[in-house]
Amino acid sequence: MHLYSPEGTPLPLGMSAPPRPTSLNGLRIGLFDNTKAPVDEILNYLEARLGERIPDATFFQIAKKHPSLPAEKEVIAALAENTDVVITALGD
Repeated sequence: MHLYSPEGTPLPLGMSAPPRPTSLNGLRIGLFDNTKAPVDEILNYLEARLGERIPDATFFQIAKKHPSLPAEKEVIAALAENTDVVITALGD
């Protein structure tokens, strides 16, 4: 019998997150739907409320095809091309 420890040594990440914007005014806000219920409803509500508070922002909603698989390359490319920031939500 072999026993393995679940503890490990974390590896350093090769990238870092960009700085957060100080304002969403004038930005293209991506709303990413992971296709779990009720994320689509949450993002629609969020878009409506943010649209009221940030009239200069534009919104781009997109969903991946399957909730248990990673987002498709086309979805990631569309977010990169059409957005400045991305918001997602968790469902289930």
